Amino acid sequence: MNTNLLKKNFNNIILSKSNSNINFFVTKKSFLDKNFSSLKDVFLEIKKISEKEFGLQNNKIFSSYKNQNQNHLISLDNGILLINSLLEELKKNCLIFFRLDKPILLSNQKSTDIIFTLLTPNNIETSNKLQILAKLTRILKKSNIRKEIKGIKKPEDVLALLLLP
Repeated sequence: MNTNLLKKNFNNIILSKSNSNINFFVTKKSFLDKNFSSLKDVFLEIKKISEKEFGLQNNKIFSSYKNQNQNHLISLDNGILLINSLLEELKKNCLIFFRLDKPILLSNQKSTDIIFTLLTPNNIETSNKLQILAKLTRILKKSNIRKEIKGIKKPEDVLALLLLP
């Protein structure tokens, strides 16, 4: 058991009071302002943060980038990218957030400068995974959400936006 995880200050984001399987955890150090030049840099940082913050030792996250598996990338029309990955050793849903200084260009020729990464256990029920993605997508598609995220002083304050009804 990774005892470092017991020392972390986790925030539990409750998307549903009746179904705890669609809630997720974040740490302050998994919400960051960054300067990346490519999607490859994004995935390398996701791998690094997932190891450090969530105790994951899995190369599958980076293999999503290598394989260009578009099923894991949801590019929204407002410049927000939602990455989702299933991981065997994960027990709870986790979220990583990046707000980029400069946009990066995706393979579909869309640019993005706000990236959310949802990490879920491999054994999550499909209906629960779809509920999480639907709720996050609905929040991230709101008309002013991108402007609000860009204007926030501290990246971890993005959590408040995710919790608003």
